[in-house]
Amino acid sequence: MHAKVVIGSRESDPFDVLVGVKQGCVMAPVIFNLFLVAVTLACRNGLPSDAGIPYTYRLDGSLFNLCRLKAVTKTSKDRIYELQYADDAAIPAHSAEDLQSSLDTLSTAYRRAGLLVNTKKTEVLPSAANQDLSALSFSVHGDTLSKVQEFTYLGSILSDSCSMDSEVEHQIKAASSAFGRLSKRVFLNHNLAIPTKVAVYRAVCVSVMLYGCEAWTLHQGISHSQSAEHPWHLMVAENTTH
Repeated sequence: MHAKVVIGSRESDPFDVLVGVKQGCVMAPVIFNLFLVAVTLACRNGLPSDAGIPYTYRLDGSLFNLCRLKAVTKTSKDRIYELQYADDAAIPAHSAEDLQSSLDTLSTAYRRAGLLVNTKKTEVLPSAANQDLSALSFSVHGDTLSKVQEFTYLGSILSDSCSMDSEVEHQIKAASSAFGRLSKRVFLNHNLAIPTKVAVYRAVCVSVMLYGCEAWTLHQGISHSQSAEHPWHLMVAENTTH
């Protein structure tokens, strides 16, 4: 494969490209996944057997019946070492020692594969219930990582207190923003019928408001916040239709 570098209206001499694939090549995501799987396996081989977060599960029904997880013969156990999405990775740990050990092992495995951990974008979210963990510092290759009380991962806000208030408030604001952007063309448009407006509202606003709701711990406050926002949007759409 040959390539040229374009600077303004001038082109460089052609040169051979010996690494990588063409832009848009269907092999690119496959090679990327294989590469990350290899790095992840190399990282796990360097972790101790008690690293990560252990969990117990069973697959024979009644998923949310926690009493069924007490069975000895029908349950399975595994560990979560990291939560990876594309080139983003979240590393869970119960103790400061386990977290620093996982960071060292992961960064070393990445460096051997030619990757570097971006310490400016890497943050530590200690649990508010563990005051000892909040007082410690963590580093990657000598660079100290910043500690935060909230962290946005895959569009959802995680907090040190495990509260969903900030996440729900953020999604309500995002849904209201989407409603406002479409108000003039759709919801305040007298030429559109109510079923059309409701269909657009469900497709755009409701999907934004409920983004990530599968992981929410629901309580009365969350239900009240969304119940107050949802009818108001529908009332505005209905009152502007003749």
